[in-house]
Order: sequence, then C-alpha cells, then structure tokens
Amino acid sequence: MTDNSLFDRILAAVLTWLIPGAGYWILGYRKKALALGIILLGLFWTGESILGGSMAVTYEVHPVFFYLEAGNGLSTFISNWAWGDPVHEDGLRSIQNMPVHLNLGILFCVVSGMLNILLVLNILDSETWQQAANGPAKEGEAE
Repeated sequence: MTDNSLFDRILAAVLTWLIPGAGYWILGYRKKALALGIILLGLFWTGESILGGSMAVTYEVHPVFFYLEAGNGLSTFISNWAWGDPVHEDGLRSIQNMPVHLNLGILFCVVSGMLNILLVLNILDSETWQQAANGPAKEGEAE
C-alpha cells in the first residue's frame, strides 16, 4: 500500500493515531513500526502505571492534558473509559489521596501523545510515501 493517494495517506494517519506505528507498518517499515509502537505505547502505559493503574487524565479535570494525551489514540480512550469518573471535580478544594508521582505519570502520557502526533504528521507527508515507494529496503528500513 505505497500508493500516494490522499485517501491512503489519511487512512494511514488515522491508523497511526489509533495505534502508534501502524502507518509505518502499512508503508512496509516493519521494524520502525514495531519500535515506535513499543516505545510510545510503553511510555504511555508506564505513565499510566505510575499514576496508579488506569488513571488517565479526564476531559472534566484537565481538558488541555486530555487533548495532549489523546494523541495516543485508542490507548487514551481505553484508559479513560477504564478509569471512569474523575477523582476530583472541584478545583477549589485540595485533592486527597492522589498518587505520589502524579505529575511524572501525566508527563509520560502527554509526551507520548505529542510524539505520536508527530508520527501522524510524518505519515501524512507525501515525501514519506514517495520514499517508501522508491524502495525502503535499500535504506535498511523495511523487512
């Protein structure tokens, strides 16, 4: 699927957003796809484990962080669904019983989301598709 049509690029970008690295898999960059997927999903789920399980930032509590985490695609929405209602809705009261490393966990999740957005933008670039069509095996990228 190294056609350079707009539909194919958008489809690959959506798949990359849902599952980090999926667009590179479609282009034939198998090793790169696996490496990027493992790194970004690992970073996200490490952040979630630091937060104390599936404790994603919800839109109700931190809309900005939620949008940045949403760059992880499916993982963000699975984690947000698993977490359920926000722990604390009132920003005026102090938050009790929060994980010790809350900020670090949020940072990991947000950084992986922003990095995945960079992958989506790279997949949308027609130059990426032209390089894949010209033979990624020559560059040592594809299997």
